[in-house]
Amino acid sequence: MAPEKAARELDFTGERVVPGKAPTFLLLEHLVRYRFAAGLGLVANQKVVDIGCGSGYGTALLAERARQVVGVDNSLEAVAYARASYQHPRLHFAVADCRRLPLQDGSFSLAILFEVIEHIVEQEQCLREIRRVLAAKGALILSTPNPQSRSRAVEEANPFHFKELTEDQLRELLQPHFAHVQVLYQRELAASGIQAVGEKVASVDLMENFSTAPDAKYFVALCRTHSARTSTGWTLAVGGNEHQIAIVQDLRHTQSDLAAHRAEIGERRREVEALLRQRETNEREYAANLTAHRAEIEERQREIEALLRQREETERNHAPRVAALLTAIKGLEEQNASRKMELEWLYRWLPMNRLARRFLYGKNLRRRLLAKLGFRT
Repeated sequence: MAPEKAARELDFTGERVVPGKAPTFLLLEHLVRYRFAAGLGLVANQKVVDIGCGSGYGTALLAERARQVVGVDNSLEAVAYARASYQHPRLHFAVADCRRLPLQDGSFSLAILFEVIEHIVEQEQCLREIRRVLAAKGALILSTPNPQSRSRAVEEANPFHFKELTEDQLRELLQPHFAHVQVLYQRELAASGIQAVGEKVASVDLMENFSTAPDAKYFVALCRTHSARTSTGWTLAVGGNEHQIAIVQDLRHTQSDLAAHRAEIGERRREVEALLRQRETNEREYAANLTAHRAEIEERQREIEALLRQREETERNHAPRVAALLTAIKGLEEQNASRKMELEWLYRWLPMNRLARRFLYGKNLRRRLLAKLGFRT
């Protein structure tokens, strides 16, 4: 990837700070840490490694005082952006993982690890690797967010953080690798200042200080192998109230959005009420139609019952006549059988010769008579 293209394409994601794209207050939080580290005297004329350097703005700041600074990051895009954006004869950038640093043993006097440790699963391995590349009296300056800060109550959980450390957990993690650990607090402050327009501020008089609550948004740990304690006052990075204005604007937009949502909810409620009224009308019509159909079915049932009663009455009225007819038919059948037997007897026994049969019946008459009686001729 070309440096110019990388510089253009590195976007602010909410996690990696890119100057000019990140909100000012967020950039100030990061810059003040680098300014603080550069002013401690641990950087001047020393070899420094900035682990998790991101877009490289803080590494470039350290190069103004250090003898040599190497910025490493596991993102190829971030390193390409840093190389394209910051050039200095004492400044170098490389792609590397903090758990496997491609650096020689004991080759650096100071390691910077700002907002990195909470992203790593193998935190112990990362610290062992840092301790390996540091000289015998080398130091580490580390920062990490405080998960118990009051500001976290209004912030969403960061999906990029594997494990955030309380102050006690941070000390337990660092002390096996560094004999002396001093934890400082980084806070967000609200300030009001008076300044002449157009003049550069040379010094700051701290007239009132109400920030006495021991609540850190970030921990900044100074880790050394030898006994030392850094006495610090305020290290401030001053910005405007743009983020406060943005918050108020967001609140106003939120109120407008809420009003729009309320109006939309009202419209949806009216639509639902209209649908419910239509449903009630349909249910009434259905109930009326159902009642009418039931009445019609009952009428048809009454008609069927009447027809069945009429049929039964007709059958009762015709039963004697039917019985008489059946009796008459039976008598006729018996009479017919008797006549058939008589005719058969007359045919077979009375005319004893052919002449008499022909005389009595004739040929054709005999055949018809026998056919009537069921005999074959």
